[in-house]
Amino acid sequence: MPVPYRTLFFLDNASTSIVEIKRLDLPDEQAPDVLYHWLLFDKASRRVTKLEFLSMNSLPQAEEREFEQGSLRFDQHTGVYTSATTGQAQQLAASRHTELPEALATAVEGYLQRL
Repeated sequence: MPVPYRTLFFLDNASTSIVEIKRLDLPDEQAPDVLYHWLLFDKASRRVTKLEFLSMNSLPQAEEREFEQGSLRFDQHTGVYTSATTGQAQQLAASRHTELPEALATAVEGYLQRL
């Protein structure tokens, strides 16, 4: 049975998608790391990696998130994800669409089923 969730943030480029989802099947009293999941999707391998959340900062002009695997800075239109291991930065387009592309939606559902 599918695990219900809502897309909060979706950033995308030709090779990578980054999405934040909130699980809707659990009470809001759950720990944030149980309810909220930042996921990095590699389009070539169709592999989802959970980004291990460390901290966040909400600025008037941008949002910032720090993960064990890297950092993400984004606004309503664009974002940059910088890998902690390689230092490589990826430009991403931010989207307001809550419906994810089919391959990403399938990968997210598989990830949620394994939890």
